[in-house]
Amino acid sequence: MPQPSLSWLGPDTVAASPWLLLLLVGASWLLARLLAWSYTFYDTCSRLRSFPQPPLRNWFLGHQGLVPSDEKGLRFIGEQVTTYSQGFKVWLGPTIPLVVFCHPNMIRTIANASDSELRGRSPVHTGPVEHLWGLVLLVGGALVLGHPHLPPDLHHACALCPSIAPKDKVFYEFLRPWLGDGLLLSAGDKWSRHRRLLTPAFHFNILKPYAKWNRLISEGSSRLDMFEHISLMTLDSLQKCVFSFDSNCQEKPSEYIATILELSALVSKRNQQILLHTDFLYYLTPNGQRFRRACRLVHNFTDAVIQERRRTLPREGIDEFLQAKAKSKTLDFIDVLLLSKDEAGKELSDEDIRAEADTFMFEGHDTTASGLSWVLYNLAKHPEYQERCRQEVQELLRDREPKEIAWDDLAQLPFLTMCIKESLRLHPPVPAISRRCTQDIVLPEGRVIPKGVTCLISIFGTHHNPSVWPDPEVYDPSRFEPENIKERSPLAYIPFSAGPRNCIGQTFAMAEMKVALALTLLRFRLSLSWLGPDTVAASPWLLLLVVGASWLLARLLAWSYTFYDTCSRLRSFPQPPLRNWFLGHLGLVPSDEEGLRFIGEQVTTYSQGFKVWLGPTIPLVVFCHPNMIRTIANASASTAPKDKVFYEFLKPWLGDGLLLSAGDKWSRHRRLLTPAFHFNILKPYAKWNRLISEGSSRLDMFEHISLMTLDSLQKCVFSFDSNCQEKPSEYIFTILELSALVSKRNKQILLHTDFLYYLTPDGQRFRRACRLVHNFTDAVIQERRRTLPREGIDEFLQAKAKAKTLDFIDVLLLSKDENGKELSDEDIRAEADTFMFEGHDTTASGLSWVLYNLAKHPEYQERCRQEVQELLRDHGRVIPKGAHKDKEVGGCGGDGESEGGITCFISIFGIHHNPFVWPDPEVYDPFRFEPENIKERSPLAYIPFSAGPRNCIGQTFAMAEMKVALALTLLRFRVLPDHEEPRRKPELILRAEGGLWLRVEPLSGGEH
Repeated sequence: MPQPSLSWLGPDTVAASPWLLLLLVGASWLLARLLAWSYTFYDTCSRLRSFPQPPLRNWFLGHQGLVPSDEKGLRFIGEQVTTYSQGFKVWLGPTIPLVVFCHPNMIRTIANASDSELRGRSPVHTGPVEHLWGLVLLVGGALVLGHPHLPPDLHHACALCPSIAPKDKVFYEFLRPWLGDGLLLSAGDKWSRHRRLLTPAFHFNILKPYAKWNRLISEGSSRLDMFEHISLMTLDSLQKCVFSFDSNCQEKPSEYIATILELSALVSKRNQQILLHTDFLYYLTPNGQRFRRACRLVHNFTDAVIQERRRTLPREGIDEFLQAKAKSKTLDFIDVLLLSKDEAGKELSDEDIRAEADTFMFEGHDTTASGLSWVLYNLAKHPEYQERCRQEVQELLRDREPKEIAWDDLAQLPFLTMCIKESLRLHPPVPAISRRCTQDIVLPEGRVIPKGVTCLISIFGTHHNPSVWPDPEVYDPSRFEPENIKERSPLAYIPFSAGPRNCIGQTFAMAEMKVALALTLLRFRLSLSWLGPDTVAASPWLLLLVVGASWLLARLLAWSYTFYDTCSRLRSFPQPPLRNWFLGHLGLVPSDEEGLRFIGEQVTTYSQGFKVWLGPTIPLVVFCHPNMIRTIANASASTAPKDKVFYEFLKPWLGDGLLLSAGDKWSRHRRLLTPAFHFNILKPYAKWNRLISEGSSRLDMFEHISLMTLDSLQKCVFSFDSNCQEKPSEYIFTILELSALVSKRNKQILLHTDFLYYLTPDGQRFRRACRLVHNFTDAVIQERRRTLPREGIDEFLQAKAKAKTLDFIDVLLLSKDENGKELSDEDIRAEADTFMFEGHDTTASGLSWVLYNLAKHPEYQERCRQEVQELLRDHGRVIPKGAHKDKEVGGCGGDGESEGGITCFISIFGIHHNPFVWPDPEVYDPFRFEPENIKERSPLAYIPFSAGPRNCIGQTFAMAEMKVALALTLLRFRVLPDHEEPRRKPELILRAEGGLWLRVEPLSGGEH
């Protein structure tokens, strides 16, 4: 009988079994959780079917996005309340239901559930009575159906949830470093104890508000943002009530008040930045550091007041002390907190007092400012109610000054109180609160709210419910007549929330609004600026708009006239066929072989020059004949502007060298540098070590020659042997990297702005590379300056030249202008860096194409080789005095000159390929440069180094370098064309797509 075997699993199966078991347990646990959630969700959906719901946006989003944080969102709530007067259900996505209550009968069940939980039972105990957890949802005066992340203005909602309500861990934790464990953030026994201790404090005479409108009076403004002014007034009043401190923040800046506002703004801003919800990341940011500093300032202020006040408190006779301070109006919130004791005789700690004082300042200013602003708005909208309130206040203070208004007087302003309450009904500062059921809740009609569902009490919806408030959108203070109040449920009007965790400061807030409103109406008449006579106040803005529009119109007309005049004058210039009216000729000259062919065709057709359009409004005049170039070259001797797009990219690297400077500075530097290019120091040191050592038969000549030119230039400029052809050189690599980065940036239009570019990895690499190049050049300059003699300059130069150790830096350090002024170290660095930048790519391009043409024409190559060999046979040295076989390779680019607003483009490639200047221009014929042939041509027919006073200062050096390199190459190698014909690519210089590949063969008798 066969025995069971697991051999097919392999010998390592047993070792893997614990992981397999763990995988099975994990999968089983996940499956169980999924099944449990599915059952709970199904049960919840079944129970919630009895609640109506508005039409869904779609099955996935539910009702999300239907309630934006603006007037439209409030209208949506009003429409749903009209349709579903008791309440309704909404879905936050496909799986999160939310039950919205907007009727007192429904709210009563929720409020009673939380109230009964608080009676005689610790909030952390569980029992048969339903538990409720609460959140507050508020955004800019509009209800947000969100779960459970709170919007930025949530700080308006102060202690509106039951005592067992957990605070939002996202938003409220941001407040903890500032507010500590005050009433807003504490819970459980601590919250209950603090609530009992603080409740009497809000009935003391200390909290008679001191409403001051100094700023409003002094400005005498006719059109104001009331919320801004009232916020400062409430903060001023609160600081007086809490600390007995006159900040006068309406008249002069107050550091403490500014810090309170800053902290509120920083917390609100952080809530919107999800990536900064982690404390570690947030405190690394500038805002996080500002938040810490602001917290320290607020805490230091409060701690100083507490310590100072604690030292002055008596040990006995507390009641007499309180009465004396109250009589002298110097008793404040801090005093009461310091003297408060619980049933066990335990006082509040200094940390608890600071937390409650900071919480009172935070919670008290914005909500009151919102309520009072909307009261003033409604009274401005209804002048008849405004006038009646004013008369009521005037009758109350008939024989007294406004500042003598007393606490007891506030109860004698019934109509003003009704106006405030009606405004709070229409515009509640906190539009909604929400509570999460921890047990099933049975509603009066038998429907059940399942455990885990969030119930949202819509204060705005309840106050605008037509079944509770007839004509809810009408402002009618008479709704709060005593006889009308009796007919309504107490839960029909809940601007300060309901239940045990309602706003502890609501009496103070109402008193503050009454005092502020009374003082305002005694001094001012309010009207809506867009309806009333104060519209004239907007005239400066209208004037500014008219002036701006007139300026734009004038600019447009001036440009139109200039453009029309330009077009009229340019009609005499021929132009190739347009691509279309909008693009003009854009796209017809790509940076490749086809673009060069296009230029050649146009030069053949329009031999003198032609006009092209870069879009519908930018003309460009292209010159390709010596006769036309002569005028431009002479005109632009000292005024040729550089290209502001490309050349500005080079400035962080090259500074104000010859390439980028202009005006007097350029003229001075040109005079000082010109002799340097005729010194023996610039005899090039052409080394082909890499080419010889590799012995390659197929090479990208441009790559090899670039390294050779950089090697030679570093020797000439710094007397430094980099040997970059044999081993890597950080400096040489950085020069190549900088050139590539500038060329790459020129093609990326979005990165032409410095700010954006330096945020990218390429921008940071560019900065690092500039620092490295500058540090190298600066070190050489400083080292060389220490070794320079003070006298005997000529002998020093001759000695160094004889020893072949004189370089470009030496000459620059010793140069002086007519006034005996030397170049600064910064100027010398700029010129040295410019020489390195300008000298390597152009020479490499020219020499590469020379080798290509000689490879293509072996008869010319052999003749050049024989010439070099004869020269060395006669003189026995490498560097010849007068080789005359030059290349015939024209430049690919051109010089742009701005003349009278029109850009004139000198096409060097076009001139060198103009059949009316050069017969058979595509044929390589060195005999064009025989002396007798040169005499017959214009000097401007051949301008590979540009023309005019701003031509290439290093052209003699470049020609010498190419001659030496070419001579050394031909002595050692035979150059042969590659199988593939190169395709020219005009960029900053004329390159070949994919490299300029040639084959080289060592000569058997050559020198190595």
